[in-house]
Amino acid sequence: MVEEKNKCEACDRNFKDAEGLAAHNKAKHPELMPKEKNTLPIKKIRNWGIFIIILGLFAWGVYALVTASNSFDELPAAEINIGSHQNIALHIHSDLKILIDDEEFLIPANIGILPGIMRPLHTHDSTGEIHIEGPYARDFTVGEFFQIWEQTFNSTCVFEYCTIPGVGEMEMFVNGEKSESYDNLILRDGQEITIEYHSF
Repeated sequence: MVEEKNKCEACDRNFKDAEGLAAHNKAKHPELMPKEKNTLPIKKIRNWGIFIIILGLFAWGVYALVTASNSFDELPAAEINIGSHQNIALHIHSDLKILIDDEEFLIPANIGILPGIMRPLHTHDSTGEIHIEGPYARDFTVGEFFQIWEQTFNSTCVFEYCTIPGVGEMEMFVNGEKSESYDNLILRDGQEITIEYHSF
């Protein structure tokens, strides 16, 4: 006698054993076959997940570094706060001397330094030494130093002294050589910069 448990639910046919019923269902009624379990190994999925997360964090880190570097390059020096002398990639010095009618103008200490703020161009004393520092290497100009100092300097004026015809003349020297760069002069290590204004 054929057992009821080997009866096809779709067409009411009886089979002598479970194997016959399974073969019949597979051929005639595949929708009745039990769904195969997804046998993806959990360990493999976990490892791929960790790899993707690490790769994403690495990509984000590179992006953040490049973005920070680019934003530092684009910011005016007067808006950059290096905070302190820690973790800097650029640290050079230039010397600045300003002569007004052959009298040396005192360059104050602590230009670019305020509580909690240190600009990339600053002074620590009144010797005229400009400290040029930053978390990334980039070019700074003597004009940016004057902007931080909140003083005027360009090809025609230093402070309130300007080269109005018949009033005065101004010259700039870098390491003893005359320069026409004025406020666009890029600051380099060891430079000796002299700005001279002579009134008539």
